[in-house]
Amino acid sequence: MTQTLALLHAAYRELNARKLFWVTMALSLLIVAVFAALGINENGITILWWEFDLEFVNTRFFPREVFYKVLFTTFGIGFWLTWLASILALISTSSIVPDMVSGGSIDILLSKPIGRTRLFLTRYFTGLIFVTVQVSVFTVASFLLIGIRGGAWEPWFLIAIPLVVVFFSYLYGVCALVGLLTRSTIVSLLVTMLFWLFIFGVHSGEEITQSGSIAYELDLKQVQADLAEAVEYGDPIEVTEPLQEVVDSVQASYDTWAMTHAWFYGAKCILPKTSETIGVLDRTLRKNAGLEVGLPEETEGRRRGPRSGNMFGTTSRVPQREIDRIQSERKDSRSLTWIIGTSLLFEAVLLGICCWLFSRRDF
Repeated sequence: MTQTLALLHAAYRELNARKLFWVTMALSLLIVAVFAALGINENGITILWWEFDLEFVNTRFFPREVFYKVLFTTFGIGFWLTWLASILALISTSSIVPDMVSGGSIDILLSKPIGRTRLFLTRYFTGLIFVTVQVSVFTVASFLLIGIRGGAWEPWFLIAIPLVVVFFSYLYGVCALVGLLTRSTIVSLLVTMLFWLFIFGVHSGEEITQSGSIAYELDLKQVQADLAEAVEYGDPIEVTEPLQEVVDSVQASYDTWAMTHAWFYGAKCILPKTSETIGVLDRTLRKNAGLEVGLPEETEGRRRGPRSGNMFGTTSRVPQREIDRIQSERKDSRSLTWIIGTSLLFEAVLLGICCWLFSRRDF
């Protein structure tokens, strides 16, 4: 245990000496300061001593505490922690494994009385400690801001710390494996970014094909009901035959969309689920931190406008809003075991390969 703590301390001192650690920390605190400079009143929003009148963004529609909660979830989590801060963290930590296995460094480390597996995992978790510190500072500062400025003390916001770290660990596992194989910081970083882009592409494809399959599923039910009604009332063949052709056409389209969605869903079952992990955080905050607040009905109707059709051009023009509602329900029904459990299993496989390679390689 003493050797492990010594290695963690040495690795942390190495990261701490890098300017990017403090740059990321400063940026996190700067974003919290920007949030603190924003305010909301009955007329609109304020930035320090300036006031901007807005029709739908004021305390008549959004209570003060909801305003700051939305800032934290939309920009703090959705933009900063899961994108920019994660990219900076990958840049900062991508060199940990390549530097460890480079000539000179590995000789010193292997001379210590510690097993290779524990040595590798210690260095790996050093990178996660770096991210945990960054996320904790930003989340705790935001928690205090929401409590002081918004008057709402929501401990549920602190769940962002473990979930964002878990989200980052999926990518860092890939970075560690590539760094071990290539001993190159640049290659490990580029491959990880490409892998992240690939995951995002699979996620987007699964969402689009799921939405399309839902649209044609609803459309198929409607045209089948129309055909059944025509048969029941004894409509002539001039009416029932065209309806049957429509049913067959919609059925073929639905089968194509459903099959394509099944392929994307199968790929997601294997890959780590970065977007869904953040989605768990979003659902948790919506459910437990009082974020399920909408606009008044008449205002929402004016803002969104009529949505009688959908982007898939189905025969019966199923409303896009209904498609979105069903898709949201199906996504929310996915279990934590499927989202986080399978993602951690993917990461565990990568770490197992890393430990096996590191233990067997002759440096």
